[in-house]
Amino acid sequence: MDQPGQHTPPPGVPSVDLSVTYQEDPPRTWTRICLAAYALWAAYQASQLLPDELTAWLVVCAMSLLLLLCLLAVPLSKRLYHRIRLADGELRVGRERLPVASLTPVSLTAAAHEPGRAGLREYRASLTPDQLKEARRRTNALTRPRLVGGAWAVPVGMEELVVETVEGASLVIATRDRAGLLGALTRARGGGLSCRPVSERRPRATPP
Repeated sequence: MDQPGQHTPPPGVPSVDLSVTYQEDPPRTWTRICLAAYALWAAYQASQLLPDELTAWLVVCAMSLLLLLCLLAVPLSKRLYHRIRLADGELRVGRERLPVASLTPVSLTAAAHEPGRAGLREYRASLTPDQLKEARRRTNALTRPRLVGGAWAVPVGMEELVVETVEGASLVIATRDRAGLLGALTRARGGGLSCRPVSERRPRATPP
């Protein structure tokens, strides 16, 4: 008998806990501050220019709006490309959707043992200049995993979570709470089959 929220698929198909949910939204503090500042600036200009200088007031508001859009470019990008939702066995990152069943438990376990941001800083600080240069050279030589969500790069202030699909594709998810997202994915995928990445699979030898 299935447990509540546990989906039991046909044989050979990994199972997923559909009851696990997770949500991650970018902070709105900076956006609210900028909008409030713009509203106050527009009101101040209105008190100085209206009703006699309507055209000048519209020009000032339009130019200020361009500045506002520049200030909100990063928050809007995070909200468009890096919003995370996990529900009903589906992971949504920005405009992209991934079935949780397509993620390998092995890659989630490996991600849990990777050092965090503080550990990476300590590791880099322990390297000599020549070792650091060699490490950067090897990193640049590696094929970069694809960033999920549609953005070009991981925004400043967000961490990376690298996972692998059952097809062997490496993916990077930008997140503000790496441990929280990883824990939710692990719980949702915990009932799955412990399969190895495709890259590690070997064809079964046929008897002579």
